[in-house]
Amino acid sequence: MQHTQATSAYNDVKFTSSKDNDTTANGFSHHTGSTRLELKRIIKPKLLDFEYALWQMRLLLTHGPKKIYRHCEYRKQTKNQWARDDPTFCVLSCIFVAICAIGYCFMYETRGIVRGLWVITSAVCFDYIGCGCAIATAYWFLANRFMTTRTRRGGSKNSDGSSISSNNNVEWLFAFDVHCNSFVPLFVALYLGQLILSPLLSQRGFICALLSNILYGLSLSYYHYCQFVGFNSLPFLERTEFLLYPVVGLVLLAIPLSAMQFNPTRWVLSWYFGAEALK
Repeated sequence: MQHTQATSAYNDVKFTSSKDNDTTANGFSHHTGSTRLELKRIIKPKLLDFEYALWQMRLLLTHGPKKIYRHCEYRKQTKNQWARDDPTFCVLSCIFVAICAIGYCFMYETRGIVRGLWVITSAVCFDYIGCGCAIATAYWFLANRFMTTRTRRGGSKNSDGSSISSNNNVEWLFAFDVHCNSFVPLFVALYLGQLILSPLLSQRGFICALLSNILYGLSLSYYHYCQFVGFNSLPFLERTEFLLYPVVGLVLLAIPLSAMQFNPTRWVLSWYFGAEALK
């Protein structure tokens, strides 16, 4: 294992990296040291750069996802990893999700404080972290298995004629980073937007079901588009357009679900707060 000093405010923290030859396992094991580093920073708030994380979130909302990934190549050159080495972005997202969940509890929770705490914990641990880890793992596996340039060229040459490095695989932490980035616009549109519009969207009828399905369809479609932009930013991946296929399914499902008056807003609220919350 080789150890290097981190730059700027984190020069007292060490990064670790390893070199593996396995195609898919490498992306997971190569950055176990970075995972330990992130856990250390979570319990040391002075090492968390909230100002930079907020700037990144604002950039995602105002300029789209492409600009945020321009920093990845610089990070790869200086720290030998595509993923962030600072967990502040994830920590801040968890805080925002918890605050939003408190807003939902204030409006719809009628079964007591303990149940409200369960809703808040579920929103953070299951909706954001749990689903994020599942999606990141699935996309990490698909990217390393089917989208790396070596998959089609036998590991010999890149498109520009240069040799393919054994490190040309997607890091799991990068896949989770892509989820975190993609979640920001989803959070604003679906979590906050639905909270504000829920008195209307939670009503019965075709119009409310249609509006709810449009909100979910657009929000989730943009989430998958952000996923595509993230993986497409890696120079050694190809055929990343397959990551846009879920968007087609979301568009095709919106009309029949609305025709059946399936209202995703009502379904989510009843899942978390019970049917009595919709009365």
